[in-house]
Amino acid sequence: MELSSFFAHSADGETSPSARWQLLRDHLSQVAALAKQLADRTGVPDLSAAAEAAGWLHDLGKYRKEFQDFIRGLSPQGSKQHKEAGAAFAFEKKNAFLMFAILGHHVGIPDRDPAITDVKRQGGDGLAVWNVIRDIALRECPELSTLDISRVDSGTKEPELFIRLLLSCLVDADWTDTGEHERVVIRWEEYPTPPVLKPSERLTKLLAYIDQRAAATARKNASLAATREHILDACLTQAELRPQLFSLTVPTGGGKTLSGLAFALRHAERHGLRRVIYVAPYISILDQNADVIRTALGVTGDDLTVFEHQSLAEPQGPQLADERQTSAAARRAENWDSPIVVTTNVQFFESLFSNKPGRCRKLHNIARSVIVLDECQTLPPELVKPTCQMLKQVVSTLGCSVVLCTATQPAFDHETLKEHRLSACEIIPKELDLFTALKRVNVHWPTQRDERLCWPDVGARMTTGDQSALCIVNTKKAALELFEQLKGRPAFHLSTSMCPAHRLAVLNEVKRRLDAKKRVYVVSTQLIEAGVDIDFPCVFREMAPLESVIQAAGRCNREGLIPDAGGRVVVFRSEEGEKRIPPGWYKMGRDVLENQILANNDKPSVEDPAAIRNYFERLYWTGELDPKNIVGMRAGLRFKSVAEAYKLISEDTVPVVVATWDEHKQEIEQLLDAVRVKPNRANFRALAPFQVNVFRSELPRLPNGMVLPVSEDADLYVWHGIYDPQVGRISEFQNLIDAI
Repeated sequence: MELSSFFAHSADGETSPSARWQLLRDHLSQVAALAKQLADRTGVPDLSAAAEAAGWLHDLGKYRKEFQDFIRGLSPQGSKQHKEAGAAFAFEKKNAFLMFAILGHHVGIPDRDPAITDVKRQGGDGLAVWNVIRDIALRECPELSTLDISRVDSGTKEPELFIRLLLSCLVDADWTDTGEHERVVIRWEEYPTPPVLKPSERLTKLLAYIDQRAAATARKNASLAATREHILDACLTQAELRPQLFSLTVPTGGGKTLSGLAFALRHAERHGLRRVIYVAPYISILDQNADVIRTALGVTGDDLTVFEHQSLAEPQGPQLADERQTSAAARRAENWDSPIVVTTNVQFFESLFSNKPGRCRKLHNIARSVIVLDECQTLPPELVKPTCQMLKQVVSTLGCSVVLCTATQPAFDHETLKEHRLSACEIIPKELDLFTALKRVNVHWPTQRDERLCWPDVGARMTTGDQSALCIVNTKKAALELFEQLKGRPAFHLSTSMCPAHRLAVLNEVKRRLDAKKRVYVVSTQLIEAGVDIDFPCVFREMAPLESVIQAAGRCNREGLIPDAGGRVVVFRSEEGEKRIPPGWYKMGRDVLENQILANNDKPSVEDPAAIRNYFERLYWTGELDPKNIVGMRAGLRFKSVAEAYKLISEDTVPVVVATWDEHKQEIEQLLDAVRVKPNRANFRALAPFQVNVFRSELPRLPNGMVLPVSEDADLYVWHGIYDPQVGRISEFQNLIDAI
């Protein structure tokens, strides 16, 4: 074969080479240049040279005759494999970093031992293949002979994260160049240039918006307006400090979302950071705060400045590969090249621990960002140690600032974490005494002599008097049973059995009734606790971990309109509490509160940071903070094993579209038809408000026809079972999921 006859990519519809086919040498050189450019922007030492080398090496195996026969259609069974040759080149030069990244750029980085086996095996695609194509590759790409990749140690103290970051640069460069080739061939529109942060300009808009809101607040509650102004001033002042780990400890009602955003923009302006990443634990908080951020910055939902990334909008299926090239939103979901990204804990943290190219692609864009972790106390304790280790590395290696934002700071500096303990700089000065200034409620704790309540008792106490009331319980089954006791009254139910659009409609109606001073009773699972903007005069809370009780209290007298901290929070024990409580750390947290604190007649103050600290100190001593040894697996370069072990949601779930919600049945069917015709991200996103999650293990037990795929081409399921207009999805196997 002539030198010019080696190709990386063909053109659709063409069975023989033409000017529209991409030469392999062109692809390698362009990927090398782009990978280096992406690495340069991170500021991570040694990454640029490694990324450039990875670009040159990643597809070397395409010089083999078997691949060239395959791309021409001469050998349908010919080998598609091509990554092992470049990995073998790196292995021969004793550069494990490059070897791992190249091996992982299609299906994911393997664990250390299988990786070495892959490049060593004879008769396959490892060292033997490199030896076959060596002369051809060096003749076509003389740059290979001058690549300085002999060093095993890149100088980084975090080799595992460095390898993921290297994979990120390689994958983004590879997919971008491949996409650009296809765009030109098929004559798609040019991909829009990503906007930049412009922190000074956006901060000016934000502060004007905050001033406008503050004036409205001052007319109703001058003290609250003054406290929020102090919080904002502290955020703007501390933003001058060098990039590091920060904590922003603000009680409910302090306006921490907007003040935290002001900190992030000022901090980015002062230190040349590239983007703001806002991370929320739940989709409900994500949607709410994404809207707040857009409104505050004066941008619309279509503006690429703020990119909202959550799982329910992610399309799957064989027809969706083209969308990387045709949709800016689809690409941004993979590489986060928007200046402000609003995402979930699952998307953010599982990407940092992932070995998959699609998820790792965004990592280079996380570098040199301000990362605001909202409600950080929701991170599972069994993942605290590897999470703290990673956050330290995100600061030290990726040059980020991380803000731990919550009213209930967890003990991330706990003694058992040892070298992975976090030391954060608190943004709020102690003299502001925010927990006293923002005191809204009085918490009534049960005594040891108090009887456990049955649900009729709880319902009766909620409806005594003329006040509206919210009751938060521990399980879906408890919520259903208590809701039954309130039938015939102006009562509403909230749980994750209801799709987001349904929950939003309920919350809007509840807020309307509260604003009109009409009585209303709400029964909810824990989903209402973290970040949901709702304000009841009275809240009942089934006994739970202390942080849950405090978050529940944040839904009471939220705006401080009842004087003298007149909101009432009643904590009670239920008759079903021992039999029906989510297992694991949730139960451990409840037990610490019950057996180590309340049993000693110590009633913790929800306004006392010392009490919160004491609780988390006790909690973290009760169990393993890294039971799967993820920290050890990271040290052993077991990438695949780490990705499988680090899961924020322990049981796999599947989103299903609720086609049987009568109120929106026609609208949902039209959206499903759109997905069937064109399964792209925009159409998937339109269905997100009508989805609920079902445990994957539940699917085989459901009756035939209850859950069906929307089509053969999209990995999306449709719920055809009962969907109740008050409580949502009802399964004949509800007992399987009553503890979530």
